Amino acid sequence: MRNPITAITLLALAGGGLACGFGGSSEQAPPPITAPSTPERVSLLEAPVEVLFEVTGKGEADITYAYEYGQTPTRLSAETPWRTTTTRSLTEPVMLVTLTARATGTSTDTTIGCRVTIGGNVILVEKTAHGPRAEATCSTVPSALTT
Repeated sequence: MRNPITAITLLALAGGGLACGFGGSSEQAPPPITAPSTPERVSLLEAPVEVLFEVTGKGEADITYAYEYGQTPTRLSAETPWRTTTTRSLTEPVMLVTLTARATGTSTDTTIGCRVTIGGNVILVEKTAHGPRAEATCSTVPSALTT
């Protein structure tokens, strides 16, 4: 060796490397940790959800409602308050919620309202109208909600 200090430095580095585990070892490294497998997440919009259509007011109303593009709207005369539900995925087929209520009463204090709720507590749209033959229309596309 040319220089005894160089030799001592190299021996010290080699010894330190072995002490820190950089040299050979008879122990095997533990297996890598992997994340537990999870089922594929389902979008909240794809999960079945209850859709509630409601009409508020007093007396009779002409009600029209539909819950998907291309569906023939259901029309009926009903006593208010009125409600119906359906359980749907909000994306398949593409869902358009529409509910129109027209009061048949001609009184100036007539009030009619519509509301569409999903999942029991999320109000998508709610409207109220006043006056003779008042009409309230609730319409929305639930899939516009963020997941």
